[in-house]
Amino acid sequence: MPPDFLNSREDAILLWAAALLSFVLYKNFRGVGGSMLAVVRAALHPKLLLLFGSALAYSAFVVYAASRLGLWHTPALKVTVYWFVGTAVVLAGSALTDGARDRRAYVRKVLRRVLAVTIVVEFVVGVYSLPLVLEIALVGTAIVFTCVQVVAMHDPKTTPITRKFIDGVLIAVGLIWFGYFALRVIADASGFLTRDNAEDFFVAPMLTLALVPFLLGAAWLSRREQENLRRRFEARAASARGSNLTDRRAA
Repeated sequence: MPPDFLNSREDAILLWAAALLSFVLYKNFRGVGGSMLAVVRAALHPKLLLLFGSALAYSAFVVYAASRLGLWHTPALKVTVYWFVGTAVVLAGSALTDGARDRRAYVRKVLRRVLAVTIVVEFVVGVYSLPLVLEIALVGTAIVFTCVQVVAMHDPKTTPITRKFIDGVLIAVGLIWFGYFALRVIADASGFLTRDNAEDFFVAPMLTLALVPFLLGAAWLSRREQENLRRRFEARAASARGSNLTDRRAA
């Protein structure tokens, strides 16, 4: 069975991920394996290793400082790991592109992510989980219909009724999770209003805000490197034009 520190919803996600990975590897081991190897090679590029390694060190320092101040505790470790993998890594990567182009717009994008409803949704959906059998069924349904929804969006043959049915199934799954959360809160409000739950709710947005200086620094360095590359390219182009003009005059 999956590790005990995972709840039943995370167990279900892990089981479905393992099943899907096994299926695609069985169907096309060379193709999928080659693609995965290419992704790993790209991730091991020295510049990316430096970027993500620096983000990890910076985040670890922030967490350590928060723990020394009594603002972060060990029960929040799992949420913190999820935050780093799902948010910090993504924001660090986009800092090299979006942040380098327009840092102000990028900061607004980060703040919108901090205040986004998804933070609340992720917390609400993750606090309480149903029994494992039900979670396996719900997670499997969500995965299947999400994939079908993506295909339907790009298939002109899909009828509006079919799209509404797909959306309805996904909404129903979400309502089941939210409904269960609401029932648990109503039944045991004191058990919900705990320090651990509050810390789980605030850890992601607070860590994202604390990461902003690092993201701005990465964006500034990326912009500076791009400008240096552009100047070198323009200098080489000018040198090439000068050489061609000299050759023409000599001819």
